[in-house]
Amino acid sequence: MQTDRLSRSLSIHLAFAVVALIFGLVVLWVTPPFQSPDESNHLHRIAHISHGNLMCTQLAGNRLGGEIDSNVFVFSSRFDSIRKSDNPTFTKEDYEWSKSLQSGKHSYIDIANVGYYSPSVYLPHTIVLSLLAPLKLSPYSQLYLLRLINLLTWIFLITVTIKVIPIGKMLVAFIGLLPSHIALASAISGDTFSHGLCLLWIALLLRAILTDHQVKLQEWGLLMLTIFLITINKVVYFPLVLLVLAVPKSHWKHHLEMVLTLLGVVLLTLLLWIPYSSSLFIPYDLYDIAYRDSQQLNPGVNPSKQLNYVLSNPIEFFKTAVLSYVESIPATWAHYIGKFGWEKNYLSSFLILILTLGLLVNTLFTSINEPSLKIRQRLIVTLVAFLMLGGFTLSIYMQWSPVGNDRVLSLSGRYLIPIIPLFILAIPRKWVNKYSRQLEIGFFVVCVIGLMGLVFSMLSRWY
Repeated sequence: MQTDRLSRSLSIHLAFAVVALIFGLVVLWVTPPFQSPDESNHLHRIAHISHGNLMCTQLAGNRLGGEIDSNVFVFSSRFDSIRKSDNPTFTKEDYEWSKSLQSGKHSYIDIANVGYYSPSVYLPHTIVLSLLAPLKLSPYSQLYLLRLINLLTWIFLITVTIKVIPIGKMLVAFIGLLPSHIALASAISGDTFSHGLCLLWIALLLRAILTDHQVKLQEWGLLMLTIFLITINKVVYFPLVLLVLAVPKSHWKHHLEMVLTLLGVVLLTLLLWIPYSSSLFIPYDLYDIAYRDSQQLNPGVNPSKQLNYVLSNPIEFFKTAVLSYVESIPATWAHYIGKFGWEKNYLSSFLILILTLGLLVNTLFTSINEPSLKIRQRLIVTLVAFLMLGGFTLSIYMQWSPVGNDRVLSLSGRYLIPIIPLFILAIPRKWVNKYSRQLEIGFFVVCVIGLMGLVFSMLSRWY
């Protein structure tokens, strides 16, 4: 029986890797340059870090950025302008021009909306780009190389997650293959690495909660590194550390010391990182007027003043958050399932419905002999999910909504990638799936249909 379960888990993670790689490479190639959220700024930041600059610097107190290859900026500017046109169609001439552009001189470039991120957000990208620096890759080559690194990072982290997690293996594979997630993973993103780490952390903690797996020294180091990177990369996901409270004392040697150490790592990271990164952020109204409109900053936004408003009006903020989610549920869910690129680019409603039903079936069924969370453990998992959702909502309100605004703007579904699986895994699944192999094949077929729809939608949108 153990052999059958091992074989099945291996087939799921390998099938995921194959499907994700095939469609990821196609989506990577089909997506025009800089048509994914903030892709130009992510490329600028990675280029800046790869030259030995960990953080961006303020210029004259009202600009945030750093020196990069000026032709990287020329490259991104051309395609950004196409995106903002009424008919964003990309031609052969656009690509030929891009390929002819070579490295240029360095100049100061504004990177306002990602310049205060931790450099560890781009760890896989900067390692590769730094190692290849002697080759002096063209801006075009850099773009597609970094897209490939982003995709391979997602595939690697989700594959390992599927292998490690003791429950919901097919659920993780299904979520990892959702069109919106493959579209994001196939571009240069500041989120993919962090999301993958979150899912890996969830898998490692569920293994500690549900099995008698003994944590060795190497894995203990991996746990500390993973939760550190999650916290410093995306502060709103730090509540994931609280999953350690669901681990039975008998499952970890030196249980109390391990729990206190992990909690201490997160607390220390928050205390040191938040004040520093916050000091780098420059609100739209204080930003240099000549550059601010191209920096993805919203007028009237001021994180410190917004936080003061929330603390002074907690009930009003709670009402605002609830109303914002109620009004945006269709758009946010469509964003989570089938969003691609900038602007309002979505899969058809029919495909989103099919993928939603696939996720629902995945939620309801459990595999034979799959371990189950106890009530207390489910409550902890649910609490962690709600804390992450609350932190995300507050963060988005602070960064994208004018002070005291009556709605939380930019409730993008991609930020829910590590949160929704927690809600699903906390649900008791009573229906035992006796036809696991057939159902798993069906799930992958649904994923392939969704990804084929993604490619067709991209071709129809941009060419």
